Amino acid sequence: MTATPSFGPLLEALDAAPPFALPDVVLVELSNTVGASSCLVLLADYESKSLEPVPSASSPPGMSGQSVDGSLAGRCYREQRARTEQGGRRVFVPMTVRGERIGVLDVHFPTEVDGPTQDHLAQVGAVLAHVVNGARRYTDHFERIRRRRQLSLAAEIQWELLPVLAFSHAAFCVAGHLEPAYDIGGDTFDYAVEPANLTLGISDARGHGLRAALLGALATTALRNSRRRGEGLVKQVAAAHRALLAQFGGEDFVTIALMTVDLPSGAAALVNAGHLPPLVIRNGRCQRVRVEPQPPLGMFAATTYRPQRLSLVPGDRLVLFTDGITEATPEGGATFGEARLVDLLLETRSTPPVETVRLVSHKVLDHRAGQLNDDATVVVLDWHGPPEGSTAPV
Repeated sequence: MTATPSFGPLLEALDAAPPFALPDVVLVELSNTVGASSCLVLLADYESKSLEPVPSASSPPGMSGQSVDGSLAGRCYREQRARTEQGGRRVFVPMTVRGERIGVLDVHFPTEVDGPTQDHLAQVGAVLAHVVNGARRYTDHFERIRRRRQLSLAAEIQWELLPVLAFSHAAFCVAGHLEPAYDIGGDTFDYAVEPANLTLGISDARGHGLRAALLGALATTALRNSRRRGEGLVKQVAAAHRALLAQFGGEDFVTIALMTVDLPSGAAALVNAGHLPPLVIRNGRCQRVRVEPQPPLGMFAATTYRPQRLSLVPGDRLVLFTDGITEATPEGGATFGEARLVDLLLETRSTPPVETVRLVSHKVLDHRAGQLNDDATVVVLDWHGPPEGSTAPV
């Protein structure tokens, strides 16, 4: 079997098809080019615990999800590598967009596949991931499949605020995870990649539920609005502070850690508005970043926010988190705590950020017996160093 290098016809067919027909389009392409007999599109649920099948005219009846931690499809998803079984006649390939794991493409063949066919499948998986990711703008079909239960209204607001959950770049990799996925209220994170810098932040709105979601939404949108006007870090924070004061009159607040990283050098500036200080892993040690805390956004009208300087060196891992991580407490038990978080971060130091944040969130959930009493959010940034060709200062 010889795979064709052209994806023009596939893209045209995917673009012309309704969302619910995408798996059938992919099957026709794979049948014509590499002799596939069937295929299944599996999407990661909101908790990254299961891979849920996308039904189609060609899919078998009675399909069920596959465990991310207990199946070969899940291993493909976790490790981001193709996996085979049934003597090489069944192939799993990841569906990923710039580091964000969308799901897995599960393809069956009548005979064992060769290397070029696996390469072709990997490219089809990447194409399909981009199409599914873009389809979120015009259909709810895939979002319904990803939900194993109903989202609260607060969670719906927060999920709509999020950027893609992971992003890979020559200079860095970043990923974030929120829990409880179906009932989050006030936590969020955001980032933006520019030619010469990265903006990254995490926030925690006071309280729970819908009011906290509205607080978080206003703060995040104000920050983005200021950033997109070309304003710097301090002006972004000041804009969000003013917006919260104007709407909530100092009765509610949002804590935030917002930073910018200069990509050519790794020099960073951080504003910490009442938030927990980040952790940094460097040379095998994990410790707090020393930052001066300032009042939360929306609390005191006279507050003037100041940036604090820090510098990243290649190999650093920076971890931002909300208090729902460290303060998660089972009935009659002890908090998850910062020491336990540090141990877990050191254990997962060689794990990619996108998998590390999933593991941390699930460990916190397990500690709390699956029932969190507060939102728990973690963001991991791996700093690789200035991208090739940049002009970093000596």
